[in-house]
Amino acid sequence: MADGLREDILAGRLAPGARLVEAELVLRSGTSRVTLREAFRILAQEGLLDLSPHRGASVRALSDQELRELFGVRAAIEAFAAGVAARQRDPAVMRCLREFATRMRAAVSEDDMAGYGRLAAEFHAALVAAGDNAILASMYAQIRIRLSRYQAAMSRVPQLPQTSIAEHEAILTAIASGDAAAAMALTNAHLDSLVGQFATPPKTKETFGRNTA
Repeated sequence: MADGLREDILAGRLAPGARLVEAELVLRSGTSRVTLREAFRILAQEGLLDLSPHRGASVRALSDQELRELFGVRAAIEAFAAGVAARQRDPAVMRCLREFATRMRAAVSEDDMAGYGRLAAEFHAALVAAGDNAILASMYAQIRIRLSRYQAAMSRVPQLPQTSIAEHEAILTAIASGDAAAAMALTNAHLDSLVGQFATPPKTKETFGRNTA
């Protein structure tokens, strides 16, 4: 039950702020209230739902504050990883990252924004893995689901995927050349750019919210 609700939230089929009515979900899914409430508990722990004694369960709203906090942690982890990847220049890592970048460009050309969003998330997860630091990888795993809501929504903002692809490729170029300082700076700049798309321009914020409904 938790898996299905999580997928609906991340895909935007359940909009931020939407109430989840137990009676309706029990009837629709054929599951028990006990099972449903356990699913609610799991998703609340993951930061996807808010639970209230009076209102019940609702999809957690997207917010500027959470975005900045999540992406601040993300930037620290990913910039470190990009620097390590540039210093190590592991051919297997480069092949993996380039493959994701190629597939992301193909997804955008085919107007497959959902596919692009998944691939972008996997690109960044692979970059974190290239950092070769188990503690940072564990920290990233703890915030990854909450990050996914913003990543999925951003993939549906017009023109943002094309811009992000160029930024990914610049990061790859710096890593391939062994320029750790540039790889770290470009990673930070890329994530700052994503935050700016949501948190700063009013028009972009309206588009972001509408596409996640």
